[in-house]
Amino acid sequence: MDQKKRNITGAYPGAGGASPAKKIKNPAGSYPAPKKPLVKDQIKEERPLEQPAARPKKFQAKMLFSKENLLQYRNTLIYYSCILVVSIFLAAYLCGVGNEVLGLIRPDKEVVVTLEEGSSTGAIARELKKAGIIEHPVVFRLYSMLKKADGKYEHGEFTVNCKDDYNHIIATLRATSEDKKVLSFEIHEGQTQEELVADLCDSKKYLKREELEKVLQTYDFSDYSFLKKLPERNYRLEGYLYPGEYEMVKGESALAVVERILDRFEEQVLTEENKKLIKRSKYSLDELITLASILQEEGGKELAKGAQVYFNRLKSDFPYLQSQATVAYILPAGHEKITTEDLTARDSYNTYLNEGLTPGPISNPGKDAIGAVLSPEETDALYFVTDETGEMYFSESLADHRNDLKKAESPRGTETVV
Repeated sequence: MDQKKRNITGAYPGAGGASPAKKIKNPAGSYPAPKKPLVKDQIKEERPLEQPAARPKKFQAKMLFSKENLLQYRNTLIYYSCILVVSIFLAAYLCGVGNEVLGLIRPDKEVVVTLEEGSSTGAIARELKKAGIIEHPVVFRLYSMLKKADGKYEHGEFTVNCKDDYNHIIATLRATSEDKKVLSFEIHEGQTQEELVADLCDSKKYLKREELEKVLQTYDFSDYSFLKKLPERNYRLEGYLYPGEYEMVKGESALAVVERILDRFEEQVLTEENKKLIKRSKYSLDELITLASILQEEGGKELAKGAQVYFNRLKSDFPYLQSQATVAYILPAGHEKITTEDLTARDSYNTYLNEGLTPGPISNPGKDAIGAVLSPEETDALYFVTDETGEMYFSESLADHRNDLKKAESPRGTETVV
């Protein structure tokens, strides 16, 4: 007898099992009942939100340019304008201070200042401003305090360049006498500009050649009236580097040294008496110095009479100075005795080929040579010969001059190369 498996759970129908329960839809009403479609009449027409009415344009313009708004605009404009102006002035001041402290864009001019013993930093700053070296004494004092140099400056005479930054100025003013080693040199009568450069730079090594040559050839010395409007020539300051003994401090700039030499020229040459003589002459100062430089090289014991010989030639029908020294000036250094072939050199300094004076001095003449051209001694001679001892022979004719040439060994003077 087949045994039926018992339906323990009653999940299966039949044999005494319960019938399957019916699935109840939405027993708890958790699903909404479908809505009935609205009748057309029941649909309400949706209205857009109401916007505020726009103000008329005339009313808006009236409000924009109302008295209250205009007053507010004006006050705002004044406020920002004041801020802008103050900012510009503040920026300009800070730029000026920074420029001075760092020495960025400052004039390349050296000034000598004298500081008294016991001078305070404030007094030193005022002295520097008075000399035109700085513009902001208060800033300089504050910077000195920052660098711990306040009250530690030396006294005496100092050469300061306006283009130096504050650090360099402070170092210069704190240099002791031991630091300022004095160096001596001499400019000889008849020495050329190039010979002076070689002496100071190559031999003594007091200065750098590049620095000294730049000052001599390009620096603006228009503060010296006698150097204004000089014509172009090979060596610009030739003739104005006044002979004599000089001193300089070790490390001193080339500009300071050259200015000291030019100051000496002004003191010794441009005296009140000499100014009157220059004014009475029909020649300019530069022309007189040029003639003095030639006379310095060719003359001897009677320079004033030799100067008159040159003047006689310049105003004669044969205005050639015929100076071998002018020919030697254009020849290479170390050139030996001048020959007739050398006299044919095509150069504006060759007074055998060119009438009148050379474009500029050929050396730096001394006091006697300059005095001779300012006060020449009267003579009708057109020739002179100078021998090795400095003795001078004067003649009015070429024949007599040729006889004088035979008397002198290694003669100098006029037309001495034949």
